[in-house]
Amino acid sequence: MKNLFNFYVANSTENRYLKNEMKREDKINKILYFSTVVILWIFCSLVFSQTDFGFLKSSKRSDFLVDYSCFKEDGEDWRLEVYYKIFNEKLSFVKAGERFQASYEVNLTILDRKGHQITATSLEENLFVSHYSETISESGFLINMLNNKIRPGRYELVLELIDLNSSRSWIQRMDAVIPEFDPKKYILSPLLFSRDISDSVRNPKFEKRGKEVIPSVSRTFDESKFYLYYEIYGEKDPQKMYFLNYQIVDENRKEKVLEEKDTLFSEDRITPVYKEISVEKIPPGDYTLSVLLQDEKKKTLAKSKDNFQIAWSMLSVIKADFEKAVDQLRYIATGDEMERLKKSKKEDQLIEWAEFWKSKDPTPGTQKNELMEEYYRRLRYVERNFGVWNKEGWETDMGRIYMIYGHPDEIERHPFEMEAKPYQVWYYYDTQIKVVFVDQTGTGEWELDYIYDRGVKRK
Repeated sequence: MKNLFNFYVANSTENRYLKNEMKREDKINKILYFSTVVILWIFCSLVFSQTDFGFLKSSKRSDFLVDYSCFKEDGEDWRLEVYYKIFNEKLSFVKAGERFQASYEVNLTILDRKGHQITATSLEENLFVSHYSETISESGFLINMLNNKIRPGRYELVLELIDLNSSRSWIQRMDAVIPEFDPKKYILSPLLFSRDISDSVRNPKFEKRGKEVIPSVSRTFDESKFYLYYEIYGEKDPQKMYFLNYQIVDENRKEKVLEEKDTLFSEDRITPVYKEISVEKIPPGDYTLSVLLQDEKKKTLAKSKDNFQIAWSMLSVIKADFEKAVDQLRYIATGDEMERLKKSKKEDQLIEWAEFWKSKDPTPGTQKNELMEEYYRRLRYVERNFGVWNKEGWETDMGRIYMIYGHPDEIERHPFEMEAKPYQVWYYYDTQIKVVFVDQTGTGEWELDYIYDRGVKRK
């Protein structure tokens, strides 16, 4: 896949620019490279460098996913709900009559801040599917939950999944904060992200005040909307009006991308809230959602916030900003291809987009387009890691190199040099390329210094 990716990138608009830049920079730096720079580099690397091997490896989907929320019980107790999502392909199935059966055990251990066990619980269950194809399905999964009563505080949740057919096991850990409860103040429960809220309760485990709320354990959405469930605890005053302010902030750019306000009348001491959030016009990325409970004077009485993601689906990219989506293809598309996409009519954009990626599909006979998946995996990574205050990750020099060449085989960090600004060196041994970035301004924006592509060998 890496070779195939590089084949398409070689003909892209951006890569032609890089080729010319590499030739120009190589002439300027050739003499320096083979003399004093080599000597200084060897000396400084021994003394000051920080070397990472296997840096930025391809991301893999977790073996199983974990999330939590909590809701007030009587007295000081809260009901801690720990949700987990298991993918069919991770479990071992055996034939059971006309069906296939997987058996698993889930163990939840709750630790305090000192690592002492507070409580533990476990569950054994079976999963049945009708067809063999479902046993190896990447899209097949189950969602379930464990719950415990717990007091306010900070905890570590340790969830162990054991495949009882193969004896394989996996462990996920996450921190949990259970809020303090003051009956004289308003409090919002943690936010429960959901793909669907239904009036029909099919699984009593997921019943919330008369409705079924299925948790989205990954908090990742590729549709135009998602749902929230949370509870408000406070005084009963049906005559008094309150406001619920919903704010979504882009984690990379620290910009507010959505704000909505609802009104609320407190008809009971516990008020359940079911909220639909539209994200149709929000581009893929990482976000923080905050919910503020405010009085008539806009004073914030309580607040709850948490993170979520908008997945990089074709539809979400196009709906959010088609022109930007086309610009982001500069590392794999030719100038003619990008021009054709930009000139397409609005009603044809989805078709033209699909045709573009179809032309790049290395395995057209399958459902997957591995090249497209790899491209957007890289794009997701650069957006999360290389963005600066005035540029998105894919627009920076470091993001540009990562998009074209992928993750380096090795990276050297030189953050503290006596007579030089901080710099990093990325090595690509298969293509014999070395890339040097310098933080010229000390603000964390790594600018391309030069690319050397002759005879770089693995150390």
